[in-house]
Amino acid sequence: MGTHYLIDHEYRFDNETLFATIGHLLVYNPGERDSEVAVTVYYEDREPKSFALATPARQSVETNYTRWPVQPGQRFALKVESPVPVVCQSTNGWNATANDYGLKAVTNSPRGVRECALSYMAITALSTDWYTADGLVIDRPTSVYIRESEWAFILNPGDEPANVTLNFDTAEPRQYPVIVPPRRVTNLYIDDIVQRNKHYGVHFGSDRPIAAQWRRHVNWNDNPELMAFWSAPCVPGPLT
Repeated sequence: MGTHYLIDHEYRFDNETLFATIGHLLVYNPGERDSEVAVTVYYEDREPKSFALATPARQSVETNYTRWPVQPGQRFALKVESPVPVVCQSTNGWNATANDYGLKAVTNSPRGVRECALSYMAITALSTDWYTADGLVIDRPTSVYIRESEWAFILNPGDEPANVTLNFDTAEPRQYPVIVPPRRVTNLYIDDIVQRNKHYGVHFGSDRPIAAQWRRHVNWNDNPELMAFWSAPCVPGPLT
């Protein structure tokens, strides 16, 4: 009854800093029939793997990185296929305690024990056109206490390479082409592509159906520690 894409996931674990991430998949089955969904994990550099997840009627089921075929240091995307109508959501947390959320958790951060999190709903259809409005890389350490960086995530679940062009619309328009291999997710670090400290919109144009998502990190400008982050699925075209 539906396919759902949740394409922005990063499993991080740093033994030195204790900076880490843990991500969750929530699948809500509001119907009257127990079911099971198929979850496919798409990687950057190898073929996908799949697993099954039971989804009882009138329940929301949670599963997380520790139960999936993923390892720290990987970025990846998910596809959820369900025979019954479901709602899918991802919630991902960054923390300074090596994924320890207990009352006795320790940290190497001078700012103490802390977490920030993001959450987003699934993309439910592929498209050859995607749009995002709020593009902005902030890099002004002499006047602003934050540093903001951005990433684009592109999933190509098909069996042929996708030729994608990112069109950055700003005072100085520019284009950036990328080839996304079949059955792979690709992430692009945007800071080195755009003019910094200028707002821009982005149009993804592709010769194959893809999914696209936008992510921003907010750091203190003098520290690699994450202050906040968000991730938003792009808007599919054509726009009317």
